Amino acid sequence: MKVKAPILLLFVFLINFCFTIKQTQQQNYDITIDDNKYQNEIINNNNNFNDEYFENLGYDTNGTKCDICKFGINQVQKMIASKQGIEDISKYAIDLCTYLHIEKAEVCNGLIPLFTNMTYNVLSYPTVTGEYVCGFVGFCPYVPRNSSNIINFPKPKPPHIAPVAPSSNSPTMKILHISDIHVDPVYESGMNADCGEPLCCRAPNGPGVGANAAGEWGHYLCDINMKMVESMFEFIDQEFGEDIDIVFWTGDNPPHDIWEQTYDSQINASQLVTNLVKKYFGSTAKIFPAIGNHESLPVNSFPLPPGSSWIFNALSYDWSDWINVDEQLANLQYGGYYTLPVQPGLRVISLNMNWCNNGNLYLAENSTDPANMLQWIVDTLQASEDISEKVYLVGHIPPGIPDCIDSWSEQLLQIVNRYEDTILASFYGHTHRDEFSVYYTQSDENDPSSPMRASNVIYTTPSVTTYQHQNPSFRIFTVDSNTGYLMESSTYHTDLSQANLNGKPTWLLEYNTTKTYNIPNLTPISMDLAIQNINSSNSMLEDYHVHYYSASPYPESKPCTSISCKLDYICKMKSAAYLKYYECIHHEVNNYLLNDDDNDSIKSHKKLNILLDLNNYLNNEVLKSC
Repeated sequence: MKVKAPILLLFVFLINFCFTIKQTQQQNYDITIDDNKYQNEIINNNNNFNDEYFENLGYDTNGTKCDICKFGINQVQKMIASKQGIEDISKYAIDLCTYLHIEKAEVCNGLIPLFTNMTYNVLSYPTVTGEYVCGFVGFCPYVPRNSSNIINFPKPKPPHIAPVAPSSNSPTMKILHISDIHVDPVYESGMNADCGEPLCCRAPNGPGVGANAAGEWGHYLCDINMKMVESMFEFIDQEFGEDIDIVFWTGDNPPHDIWEQTYDSQINASQLVTNLVKKYFGSTAKIFPAIGNHESLPVNSFPLPPGSSWIFNALSYDWSDWINVDEQLANLQYGGYYTLPVQPGLRVISLNMNWCNNGNLYLAENSTDPANMLQWIVDTLQASEDISEKVYLVGHIPPGIPDCIDSWSEQLLQIVNRYEDTILASFYGHTHRDEFSVYYTQSDENDPSSPMRASNVIYTTPSVTTYQHQNPSFRIFTVDSNTGYLMESSTYHTDLSQANLNGKPTWLLEYNTTKTYNIPNLTPISMDLAIQNINSSNSMLEDYHVHYYSASPYPESKPCTSISCKLDYICKMKSAAYLKYYECIHHEVNNYLLNDDDNDSIKSHKKLNILLDLNNYLNNEVLKSC
């Protein structure tokens, strides 16, 4: 306990960064709680275990992590109250980081000062308590202040009209979706890829040996090099050329060297990728960028307006060729979001998902509707509905994952379901993985007991960067030119191992969604059918697992054969808010045990064991990126 408390103190400074695969936000993955509490609840509930009983099982209401976090926050606040300056607190954290070997000394010395001002300012707010901050970052239950989480809409929802899939003979457009490029301009072949720092494959890391030597075209433990990025853009240009009509570019341009970053390096990283996008698509396609969590300094740090104006103004300048409407430039400069038409009857809404990012400690001040973006989304969608206009949502962090504040995700879920006939689909990145999830709503919204039906779909494209254990990838959507409805999703990648072996990359179609998951089209109902197919077919589940990591060597070494792996995938697909993930887990486990002949007491123990196994799987087997 005495060792862990200072680690949590340090964590306050480092909450915004996943240092290594072993140090990635594991606090978000507590599926179970204290065994004694669990057993006591079984006794108190007379073995009446149901979904409601297990609903909050994943929240560490009074367990070790919650208590230690509150203690750590309170200690820092005492230091602030005692008039200890920012420099004193920063030095304390640096010494702690170095002494405990959390990172190398040079990383501690570079990283801690970047986070000190933000942490000092946030913990100085008079209304911010240890319990509130620890709930915000996921260690304790979290309830936003002054929020009912209920969205008030300007008009009632009109009767739902089920989408009609486009004919295969319809005229088409192509959308290119790229995300999480994270290009490292100083990547150097032959350098050590396992250097013990957050990012390696650089000259100061020294030469690597064998599998730990950075390859000519990249390494699975490092960010992508410029040579591979240019190869990808050249392939897209040669393969598709002017057939690319729309580009969704959903953020995260800088490399993961966050302890060395400066304001200039952040702006230069975005300018570098902007120039590439302009070079290859600027004269032929309509380009819609979105802001990632790595664009700011330090990473994840987006103060409420006008505190982030330095990066918003820089990006508005870089993107002025595409965002050239005064009203939308003003929106971008204020809150990092905007909307623009694609063509008559179709528009894009680009979201700044850092306003839901639980790594952005500035949101402790206001996580209900930061920068007024949720209200702006409602107003924009209502205006589109009024003129029968269809909409694509694009952003960086997908709602429904631990990184997005769940109360915010729940509000967006209400918005998407209210405007389900206006929103065609949502497009995100951030996780670096290839995945999708489905929104659900009541079949009869006036009857809470009516069955759920699929209402919309989130498509999360795999990353361009290889960090971590990912083949470089991009996605092409084929859509109906007249209506904007999605017809096919085609994912492309190059095998990094083969590129290094053969001396050049070969870019190939990895898979088409409709064929791989045996569905007729990409409507929400069909994507729900894809989940059912994956759930009922071990071979299709393994296909999803392989595609999740873009067919890198990682899934081959760790196949998806356990109940835990299956539960995790299926429930992520069904969850557009993170609480829904927990509800799904317990529902799926109940279904798994439904035909079990054991008595209720034995079933409850089996369920606990399954949840414990899942918790262990999430904390030890699942690779996470940020």
